[in-house]
Amino acid sequence: MEKSLILYPSISMMLLTLFLYIKSYFNNINAMKDETVDTSYYKLYTGTAPYNVEIARQTLKNQFELPIFFYFLTTLIIIFNNVTLLDIVLAWVFVVSRYIHCYIRLNSNHVPHRALAFQLGLYAIIIWWITFLYKIL
Repeated sequence: MEKSLILYPSISMMLLTLFLYIKSYFNNINAMKDETVDTSYYKLYTGTAPYNVEIARQTLKNQFELPIFFYFLTTLIIIFNNVTLLDIVLAWVFVVSRYIHCYIRLNSNHVPHRALAFQLGLYAIIIWWITFLYKIL
């Protein structure tokens, strides 16, 4: 299998993260213009901030938690030159789960639905890591 195919899910994750940076930036700019947040909030992110500022910040922060396992595994698979169809499928399942998770968080933020999206990604990454370790060990 062409190992470059594993890059497409990674690029999609990068685009999601960039989107969240941009969204967070504009939410912050608008909150400062509207004076709905005190600029001292940004020193240590303490105090009160509008809901849209805080939710965008938390959603962006999430992209540096579980997705770290995704990026690391993607890198290892490329290094080991061992990309399979299962790797591609599990990578896309993980990416789709992150997009759904972000969509829910930025809109309804309904925790049970958000938890299901998170679990889907978590299970995908666990299965992916197990299959990778089985292949190389």
